[in-house]
Amino acid sequence: MAVPRHALGAGSVSVRWADPFLLHLIPLLPALVGIGLLLWWRRRREVGAALGDPALVRRLTGTDLRRFPVRRAALLLPAAALLGVAAAGPRWGPAAEPDGTRGDVVLVLDASNSMLAEDVRPSRLEAERAAARALVDRLGGGRVGLVAFGGSGHVLSPLTTDGAALHLYLDALSPEIVNQSGTSLYAALRQALGLLGPESAGGPPGSIVLVSDGEALDPPRMVHLSVQDAARRGVPIHTVAIGTAAGAPVPDVDPLSGKRIGYKREPNGLVATSRLDAATLQRIARETGGTFTRSTDAGAISTLAAAAARGGRATRARGESLPDNRYRWPLALALLLIVADALAERGRARREG
Repeated sequence: MAVPRHALGAGSVSVRWADPFLLHLIPLLPALVGIGLLLWWRRRREVGAALGDPALVRRLTGTDLRRFPVRRAALLLPAAALLGVAAAGPRWGPAAEPDGTRGDVVLVLDASNSMLAEDVRPSRLEAERAAARALVDRLGGGRVGLVAFGGSGHVLSPLTTDGAALHLYLDALSPEIVNQSGTSLYAALRQALGLLGPESAGGPPGSIVLVSDGEALDPPRMVHLSVQDAARRGVPIHTVAIGTAAGAPVPDVDPLSGKRIGYKREPNGLVATSRLDAATLQRIARETGGTFTRSTDAGAISTLAAAAARGGRATRARGESLPDNRYRWPLALALLLIVADALAERGRARREG
């Protein structure tokens, strides 16, 4: 996410922010550190007063407990401000990116219980996470949104260029993230189309990447309505198949401990088995002009990322560069200041000892 450029001065470099909603951390973190230092100093003063004569205490401890820790404040307050800057993600300078356009892509990820099946090692869920992470990395520079679905669809992230935030959402992907059991492809595709926004007269309409085992509890008619809507808008749905035709039992996992307590069962008492429905995924891709691939196919992710980006809405004009996120610079500076403070305190403790 980017906001309008804020000039640092006449003729200076202009800075954008990857996440302007975190700009409040720049004053907030130093304020919290300052309060902590004040409380620490106040406690030191109380201890010094309780020990007796200040001159004697200073000779015994090698330090004046009444003095405010100016050196620590000079190191830790700027470090806290720099951590806030790093969190907001300053962007400046041209990005090392080929001339061309990037597209809007929505990843639709299956978070139903069937993704816990282990016919793909270590599990379908882990294979899905790995594929999604690779896609996010390949689509760097373009806007990517995330939708997870079980019995209903849930937007995890709106369209954003912040790959680090997307990776955090992917790490948390699990059946617990959706509050309704089942598998609703209809709801998921509707949410994805909503993220891509209303139909536009100009520019490509965006792409959807559906990662799933293809099982759906919706009536086929409802799924077909979403597919028809995507096809009418010119939105290709690229599908990635996770699972095998032989299938595997669906584990029953305790949501509190995260441990398997058995297997899910059908109403008739038989163990529930989930199988890949490749035909549904192939049909969705075919009817919308997308591509079908299996997560295990060699080179599938790079090919899929290129196809998805070509079908997406252009977020900037050809030749315009998106500044890189330079968070590493303020983060490195902040860590250096923190290390300097720690080393100085360690040296003082040794001298006093």
